[in-house]
Amino acid sequence: MNKIILGCFLLITTGVSAQQTDMSLIPFRQGDKWGYTTADRNIVIQPKFKEANWFSEGFASVKIGNKFGYINKAGKLVIPAKFTVAKPFRKGYLPRADKQGGDSVLFAGASLVASGVEICINTKGKTTPKCPAMSESSYPENKMPVETILNVKNYTLPNNNGLFDKILDDYKISGFEEIYYVAVKNGQYGVFNSKFDTIIPFQFTSIKVNRKSVSPFLEVNKNGKYGVLTTDGKIAINPEYVDMYTVSVSGDKTLIVLRKDGKTFVRDLKNVDVISTVYTDVVYDNEGFILTDANNLRGYYFTDNSVIQPKYTELKRLTGSKYLMVKTNTGKFAYVNSAGVEFFSE
Repeated sequence: MNKIILGCFLLITTGVSAQQTDMSLIPFRQGDKWGYTTADRNIVIQPKFKEANWFSEGFASVKIGNKFGYINKAGKLVIPAKFTVAKPFRKGYLPRADKQGGDSVLFAGASLVASGVEICINTKGKTTPKCPAMSESSYPENKMPVETILNVKNYTLPNNNGLFDKILDDYKISGFEEIYYVAVKNGQYGVFNSKFDTIIPFQFTSIKVNRKSVSPFLEVNKNGKYGVLTTDGKIAINPEYVDMYTVSVSGDKTLIVLRKDGKTFVRDLKNVDVISTVYTDVVYDNEGFILTDANNLRGYYFTDNSVIQPKYTELKRLTGSKYLMVKTNTGKFAYVNSAGVEFFSE
């Protein structure tokens, strides 16, 4: 599996959540200078910065010379460029003796010297006495005790005619009350029901019940090859793949990533290709799939079926958004949205 590594460009996503990042203005690169445009590429702040990050809480860090400062949405430098590190502004909480949870404040992490200790600054650029907590629940008086309960099943079924050596798990098929048991016999896995009828023969190297989908299914391994069975034993995806993992997308939708013969496939539980083109590598990044072709170029599949075909040397999705940070064939970074609109001009 190819490892996706991005260069040390910008402080693009560090510490920024989807709620804090303001997508109304997009960092736009023109040659070697950065400014800001609207989603339809109308320039609002002229490209004049060495680097430009996304707005958060009304501020964006920009690089002027070799240092970072902060601008407002009018493009005015409101905090001088004096930092070697300038992270996005976010909400935090400072404690008060007379108020449980403390006061809500805006702050950003920053550093005045290279490899220096990170400090916290306010919207005036002044160092705060202490770094605010990320939430009110960070204070001891607001924390709720956490109780951990370990639920381990002990099966007491009689071993009917030596059917199994050990029961490992159980499940029900939707709409039915009958219980099905995943068991092992002589090192081979299978499934039987509460009537001791064998539903899935004991011929698998492993069987795992996947409950992430609305309807559970079985991930199986047979002699080192992976596939999927329905809970009643029917083959959904034939066990012929050298690697397999499942991902949950769009709430209740489950996709299966499969590898065979040096190629990667993404299919649903009906064995239908979700990503029609076969790529050299497909990597799930919690919000979509990074696509890599035979030329080691990268694209992206959004789970709303938007596809950016591989054409960039490096790529990373901005968390919780429809924007990608990409590295172009000129070796420079820029942003692209899910429609393929590129926010740069060389």
